[in-house]
Amino acid sequence: MRKNWSLFTKLALFERPSHELEEIGREIVKKCKGLPLATKTIGRLLQCKRTRDEWQRVLDSELWEFEEIEKGLFSPLMLSYYDLPSIIRRCFSYCAIFPKDYNIDKVDLIRLWMAQGYLELEKHAKLETIGEECFDHLATRSFLQEFVKYEDVISGYKMHDIVHDFALFLSNGECLAIEVNIGDKDPFINSSNKNVRHLMLKVNKGVSFPMSICSVKSLRSLLMISDDRDYNALSGDVLQNLCKLTCLRSLKFPKCRVEEIPKDIKKLIHLRYLDLSLQNIVQLPESLCELYNLHTLVIIGCFSIVELPQGIGKLVNLRRLKNNDCVGLLYIPKEIEKLTGLQTLSEFVISSEGDNDSKACSLEGLKFLNNLEGSLTIRGLGFVKIASDGKINQVLTNKENLTRLTLLFHKLKRIDRRSFQLITTGGGISCEDYELVLEALLPPPKLEVLEIEYYRGNTFPSTWITSLTKLKSLFLRNVSNCENLHPLGKLPSLERLYIFSMNNVKKVDNVFWGMESGTSSSSSSSYFFPKLEKLEFWHMNECEEWDNNIAKKGEDKEHIKFMPCLATLRIVSCHKLKALPDSLLQGIALKELNIFACNILRERYKEGTGEDWHKISHIPKIQIDN
Repeated sequence: MRKNWSLFTKLALFERPSHELEEIGREIVKKCKGLPLATKTIGRLLQCKRTRDEWQRVLDSELWEFEEIEKGLFSPLMLSYYDLPSIIRRCFSYCAIFPKDYNIDKVDLIRLWMAQGYLELEKHAKLETIGEECFDHLATRSFLQEFVKYEDVISGYKMHDIVHDFALFLSNGECLAIEVNIGDKDPFINSSNKNVRHLMLKVNKGVSFPMSICSVKSLRSLLMISDDRDYNALSGDVLQNLCKLTCLRSLKFPKCRVEEIPKDIKKLIHLRYLDLSLQNIVQLPESLCELYNLHTLVIIGCFSIVELPQGIGKLVNLRRLKNNDCVGLLYIPKEIEKLTGLQTLSEFVISSEGDNDSKACSLEGLKFLNNLEGSLTIRGLGFVKIASDGKINQVLTNKENLTRLTLLFHKLKRIDRRSFQLITTGGGISCEDYELVLEALLPPPKLEVLEIEYYRGNTFPSTWITSLTKLKSLFLRNVSNCENLHPLGKLPSLERLYIFSMNNVKKVDNVFWGMESGTSSSSSSSYFFPKLEKLEFWHMNECEEWDNNIAKKGEDKEHIKFMPCLATLRIVSCHKLKALPDSLLQGIALKELNIFACNILRERYKEGTGEDWHKISHIPKIQIDN
């Protein structure tokens, strides 16, 4: 009981000690019967209750008399649940569609709520924003709990088993999660499941699809899941019958090796969310463009798909087209220009025929899609032959909500279905054309992540890279012709820098730091890469020197700081590099040093025998291959 009281006070009485509230609080904790989840739920509820009367009403509530499974644990959950606005209560009960211990993706769940019409549009607010608020409210009340974190970003949530039971209770049979194994009876032969409106289905390997599901005409959500890459293929008959479920708002059946989507998919006129990820489809039927209510189309990992429907402009409500890893896609249809409300377009693919392809949207056509947000990849920039006419200058600048941009000057083409072997192709344009294209693609001001790959220009844009004051991560890969690194040290917010295969760079010099050779520093403090935390050089095959002689030329060496926040330094396959800058190795922030496949560096910094081992021995984590 003492532990529960301590937990309760941390949540409900945090920074507001009160004798009156403490007295009532102890009575409330008693009603939680020593159960931590109950205590946590009530504590979260009372965080937003400020007065004695509000706390007394919680204590006196008749819901404490509610007796159900788990010794009345539903009582505190009920109290917290009925304190929520009706829109959030509806969203929570939908979570019963997930099986226990399921890793819930926040973004996907919000999309599913939207598909069911649960989120009410408010003035000056997007549905996605309202969904975020609903989700965060449920997480604050402990109905959803953090599960997966990566670099401080939460990527998954789960429900406690008791909370899941509570959600099932509230759904009153409308939500159901079923796993079908070999020997199991058809789940919908039993009439007790006829009330189901939202179904998550897992059909394990070797089991036929339970066709009785197609008889539940009132089904509004059908989400199929699988852990097996070799999941049984859905036959044409199954898909044809699924097209009879005309009440569906959400349909998801990834990893089913589907080769053709039936034309009758147009019958699903209420469909708002469609996930066809990891299928073997070569193209989508034009009839799909009659799904006017569709707001989310997911075709992630459909490696074989070569083109999208020409009539895609009819999907006037489409907000998200997630087409990452569709490596065989030849182009984006020209009609995409009509979808000015599009918020997500994972990859924009430029046709290898350039402006001669009348069916394809040109790079210039991207200027119509200024509502794009989050991440965008542009693939095939090596086929853009005319950039000097100024037509593509405003393609990206006005996309203020883009935070991640990937510029690929090559294209990927799948050449073998069985081996999944890929080849890269690029255009035949000159180095000058590459430079003109990259110069014209001035990114939006809020960009945080930039990737450039297979760029064949001799230099980087002189005007815009150093203007990206919000940039946190920069990746440069396979940049074959550049002999010098750009003055990246001037980027004030850069935290991570990755440079791969810049084989013409022979020396990392003062240009890289952001100060030209021979320029003296002032007596005031000068910082180069002021926030950089992680730096990686890979496959810099010709690089021999890494110089930071600015300090030697400066008037006041003590006020010059090189990467003062650098915590991780990784050097891989830089065979000719002779030494690392002492100023970096002696940095107090450096916690990890990795040196792999670098023969000279290995001998120079080898423990015990290396001439400069003493310069790195203080670093907490050192990895040098033998």
